[in-house]
Amino acid sequence: MKLLLAALTITGASGSDTFRDTLTTLGDKTTTKYVGAAVNEGWFSDASYSGTASDYYNLVTAENSCKFSAIQHTQGSFDFSSCDQVQKFAEDNSMAFRGHNTCWGVNNPSWLDNGNFTSPELVDILENHVTTVLKYYKGKAVAWDVVNEAISDAAPYDLKLNTWNNITADEVNTNYVDVAFRAARQADPDAKLFYNDYNVASSQGWSQGKSDAMYNMVKSMLDRGVPIDGVGLQMHVGTGYDLVDGVKANMERYGDLGLEVHITELDLVCSQKNGYDCVWSDDMEKQQGELYATLLQACLDTEACTNFETWGFTDAHSWLEDGTHPLPFDENYDQKKAVGSMLDTLAGY
Repeated sequence: MKLLLAALTITGASGSDTFRDTLTTLGDKTTTKYVGAAVNEGWFSDASYSGTASDYYNLVTAENSCKFSAIQHTQGSFDFSSCDQVQKFAEDNSMAFRGHNTCWGVNNPSWLDNGNFTSPELVDILENHVTTVLKYYKGKAVAWDVVNEAISDAAPYDLKLNTWNNITADEVNTNYVDVAFRAARQADPDAKLFYNDYNVASSQGWSQGKSDAMYNMVKSMLDRGVPIDGVGLQMHVGTGYDLVDGVKANMERYGDLGLEVHITELDLVCSQKNGYDCVWSDDMEKQQGELYATLLQACLDTEACTNFETWGFTDAHSWLEDGTHPLPFDENYDQKKAVGSMLDTLAGY
């Protein structure tokens, strides 16, 4: 039986057991899976924040502190202090650490975006950054989002125009995505390398175009020998989301390529099917909980899906605006219905 495991304290159906306890009991009967959350080291001093994260999850990702701008805000000078806090938090609490990310087209330091670098110079900068970061954290991360959000949102779904896209093709690499992944593999041959993007989770419905473009890009990378181990499917959607079958089909086709799938950035804002103008209520909270559980079930049912992760965990600290209620815990760190629904799904699998 395939289980997705978290360090969540069960209340209700399974008494006071934890999923860590369950994992210990099951031993070799199951594979190791993760239920994780993005965290921000700036809130670790709040005992409610750090305690909930360490008690309830077995994987964390740094929301911002491991990105290019945080680590190399001055050219050639690497500052790992903020990223280290998240990695050390994971280590101290026996949690997995997931790296995010080494290459992104936005929120880069001004020296990079305003540098007017040539293509060879950009290749050197990118290779140096990816190599330095992956070597520094070698053996400490279960996976890295090597490249983040490279694909445009509209047809023909080419790579977005950004500084990195000024890297031109050569005899080895088609684009900067190739450069980053090849550098990552050389820096840490054992690291699991992921491409991560949004509006791609379902291969059906409104996201089909971009989803297919990402699939085709990744398949092309494999065909050309570019090293990649998995894909991250962001899911910044709403409680009215109705494309779960498409999400499962998409995960399965990546599995057919031999790749892992991580649900990387899940949050479910209060919404109707076609908009976010809804009133939060007990019924809406129940609907949100059911959707969290349904998506978790889809991950459980798909062999390739090895990580189920929300982008944050408490409504007290979310990148989304107040009043959208997107995460499993409320602003007071109390469990919302989503927590119980997900626990029931895990316990009943």
